[in-house]
Amino acid sequence: MLRRLPVLALLIAAGCWTSSAQRTATKSEASRFPSHPDFKPTPEAPALPKALMKLPRTNITRAKYPAIDFHLHGRALSSAEAYQKMIKLMNETGLGVLCNMDGGFGKTFDQNMKLGEPYRDRIIHFARLNFQGINEPGWSERTTAELERCFRAGAAGLKINKVLGLDLKNPDGTYIQSDDPRFDPIWETCARYSKPVMIHTSDSYGRFLPIGPENERYEAGLWRRSPEGNYYKTGQPGHEVIEKARENMHTKHPKTRFVNAHMAMLYYDMDKVAALLDKYPNADVELSATVQDLGRAPRMIREFFLKYQDRILFGSDGNPNRGIEEFWAPHWRFLETYDEHFDHPAQLRSETGAPLHGRWRISGIDLPDDVLRKIYYANALRYLPSVRASIEKQLAARR
Repeated sequence: MLRRLPVLALLIAAGCWTSSAQRTATKSEASRFPSHPDFKPTPEAPALPKALMKLPRTNITRAKYPAIDFHLHGRALSSAEAYQKMIKLMNETGLGVLCNMDGGFGKTFDQNMKLGEPYRDRIIHFARLNFQGINEPGWSERTTAELERCFRAGAAGLKINKVLGLDLKNPDGTYIQSDDPRFDPIWETCARYSKPVMIHTSDSYGRFLPIGPENERYEAGLWRRSPEGNYYKTGQPGHEVIEKARENMHTKHPKTRFVNAHMAMLYYDMDKVAALLDKYPNADVELSATVQDLGRAPRMIREFFLKYQDRILFGSDGNPNRGIEEFWAPHWRFLETYDEHFDHPAQLRSETGAPLHGRWRISGIDLPDDVLRKIYYANALRYLPSVRASIEKQLAARR
């Protein structure tokens, strides 16, 4: 018996050591994710299983009309070869013109304009503000002057991303919103030059909700390894605060045209999208990164598209590396057919292949040709007169 005591002591010590290691690991996780101290990694969601039911499928790989993608990220367009590769993809999939949201500012903008000059009938660039120094005196005046220079140099519009509202802070720690007076001359400059503001404020509704099985974004595979991109109890503004500031912005600048990205991030409640469009004549929406949700309710969404056909623009939020079958064709299938229960164009996938924007399939809304033309190109041409000739040439070639 006595001979067993050292062994028992070792086991107890080992047990104590394991418990201590677990406590250290828990503290380590908390220090890694201070905004979510209770976060614990969970297994990755598996890929969505293949549907066994045989369903009718329209043979479609190309848009019926040359589509203007009002929301594409072209960071990879860093060489003539990259532009040529993108043009080839555009020709194959029916994209008429791309609006690059990553045109940049200052020297970066000039470089993108110079490199893209031979392709300007197909790929155009939006300026993108540099928020560095936003709390320094004179930032607004300097930024407005540079934006004017970019417009004169050929910028097709201005892109604003979601750091405005969710990340940018005042010196006192409060968050800067889109109705901040520092942006007034910027919005007014866009109106004076008749340039659209392509604005992404707020974020997906599920990102403001707790991480867990009841959150369908978590169920789809988000926040398994890291809570990054979830705003629940992080101290960041709620979506209501950001949406109220956006309404103030539209009210203060009635002559400025705002194209609200991702159906204004209100696609989870189409009554809110309708209210925004009804109240603010200077508001439009584009549909990128929402097809996966809109396609869940095709009858309701079809009625919405018919009613607001003059206020919706096509966008993908894609990049030059997305494949036709996996990404582009589902957009055309959604808009042009009544096909049912097909894979949506997932904006993001996990390493397992799980579609992180929704673990479900969608159905099409089969829009009439006159509505398709508006959404694919006519509504966007109101803002992009420089590519009208290019679109008309492509339309003629398809006849």
